[in-house]
Parts: sequence; structure tokens; C-alpha cells
Amino acid sequence: MSLLGSLIKWNLNAVFVAPNASFREVMLDKLTQGRDTSRAKFLLSGSGKFFGAKANLFDTIVVDEAHRLKNGTAYMYNGENQVQDIINAAKVSIFFVDEDQMIRPDDIGSIREIKRVSELYGAEIVELELKAQFRCSGADGYINWINDVLRIRDTANFDGWDNKDFEFKIVDTPHTLRDLIKEKANQGFYSRILAGFAWEWTQENRGNSNAQVNDVKISEFEFEMPWNSRKVGSTWAINEHGIEQIGCVHTSQGLEFDYVGVIVGNDLKYNNETDKFYTEWNTYKDKKGKQGLREDPEKLCKMIRNIYRILMSRGMKGCYVYFRDKSMEDYFKESLKRTLNVS
Repeated sequence: MSLLGSLIKWNLNAVFVAPNASFREVMLDKLTQGRDTSRAKFLLSGSGKFFGAKANLFDTIVVDEAHRLKNGTAYMYNGENQVQDIINAAKVSIFFVDEDQMIRPDDIGSIREIKRVSELYGAEIVELELKAQFRCSGADGYINWINDVLRIRDTANFDGWDNKDFEFKIVDTPHTLRDLIKEKANQGFYSRILAGFAWEWTQENRGNSNAQVNDVKISEFEFEMPWNSRKVGSTWAINEHGIEQIGCVHTSQGLEFDYVGVIVGNDLKYNNETDKFYTEWNTYKDKKGKQGLREDPEKLCKMIRNIYRILMSRGMKGCYVYFRDKSMEDYFKESLKRTLNVS
């Protein structure tokens, strides 16, 4: 946010790129605070607008969430490679990359791909690693634990974290999770419920333009809620009615809340005997997210674990989780017990 503000202040021939529409629209709203957005919109762009641009048209293009840059299969994109489009269009390209947030097969913004295209253009490559992070109140122990427990990255970190700084709680029912999030919202905290894409999202032409259909159903608890509203669109995260709906990774990636409640659906399960996560093809409902992966269940499972890592790290003060798969719940509880030395 401060980087975008600096671009406006310095009046550089520069563009700040945010591939995720929800992240982009919320940034615009927060930056302009309801005032005229024309100047900010000129500086803040989606990632598909550089196809066919003249070489070196911009002094600088800064790409946040660069891991979500797309290939030619992306919706409404006419080019073949957004990494190449951006490097061609800028004298200096700056990419912020977290490869563990790549969640669809058409996400191509990896470090390897950026280096490959840079070399094609004869560009100088400078690689920096950001050591510190401020997500989850800077609770590095929690982030390391999530990476470890979901087997995103082997951190071997079991030092835990201070629960006073960041609260993590596993709940027994989705009703409890909803009550906790609403309680936090009533206390004035910025809170939302999120879930993996383990339920269909009823189409608009079937009467679901504004979250009228309760698609997220957990029958064993007679629990149901709608997905985020199509009418509200990309700004669901800051909409006053958002607390009554469930967001997904596409409406929350890149954003931060005070508290999140995460529902882990049957798209991710754990097998006690093999000590492995697994995904059954039909339980994951994002058709674009699993395109071409029917014969590669390990890659699909890895992308789904990436999604839950993202969802569980959206809270700055706390995260509450309900697991539909009880083996998953037991696995997380056992790991939490070892990490925090709690019963």
C-alpha cells in the first residue's frame, strides 16, 4: 500500500500490478478512501493489460502477488505469457513472488520463469529475499508451523508462538466457528469466514446473483451459508454484508483480516495409515483450478494445500479452523499439542 502511495507521490512513469482483482479493488478503496480514484486506477493495473505494449513503455512495473501471473489459457487474456509482457513493457520490472501461493495450473509466475524470460531479454537479474513478514502479527512460529504441518515447506520449527500475539483454535462444529467470528465482528474486529472450494457455486442465472443460495452445506450439523456475493464482486472483503457470507481464496488472497474462521472441506483429507494428504477429484469444485490435473493428483493436492495455507494466514490476530475430515482434525491437534505443549 505504501509503495503504491509513493508511486503517486513521486509521479513516476510506473505501474503497480496486482493480478488478483479482489486485492486490487480493495487496495484502491483503502488508498483513495472513497475519493476520486482516477489517478490511482491509472497507476494500479491488472496483469493482462501489457500484451502488445511497446518495449520499455514504462520506467518501472511493480508486480505484487507475481506468482499469480498467467499463461495463455487465462480468461480474457489475449497473450501467451504475462511475465514476458511485463518484462518487455518496462525498463525495470520488480516481482514479489511466493511460489507456495501458486494455486492454479495457469499460474506461471515462478522464480524460474521470471529468470528465464529475463535472460531472453538480456535483462540484469537482481534477486533479493525478504526475511521478515508481518502477517499473523509477525508470529513467525505460527507461519513456520502452518508450512510444516501442511507440508508446504519443511521448517522443522516446533518452538511455537505466543498465543497472546496470535490465537489459533480448532473448533468442533461450523456453528462454533461462525459464532466466534461474529462475536469478533461485534467487538469491532475485521473478521470473515473463509473456506476451500469444496462446494459448488450456484450460477447467477440460477438465482444466485447476490448470495441468495446457501451453497456451503455441512449436512451433519445442519449448517449452511452462501458463498460471497457476485453482485458485490471483488470488494466482498470490505462489504458490510460480507460477514454473512463465506469467502474463498480468490476473494481473500493478498488481503488481511483481524480474525478469520476457516472451514476445511472434504477437498483435503489425511490418511493415518500412509501419513499423507490426499484429494479426491470430485471433491474439489474449482474446474479451472484442476484443469489438466486429473492424472497428477499429487500436484492437485499440493495446490489445495497451498490454498489452505493462504486461508489460514489471512488473520492478523487469530485463526479458528473447523475440519470436516476428522483424520485431518486429529492430525492438526496432535501437531499443535507437540508444538505448543498443550493438552
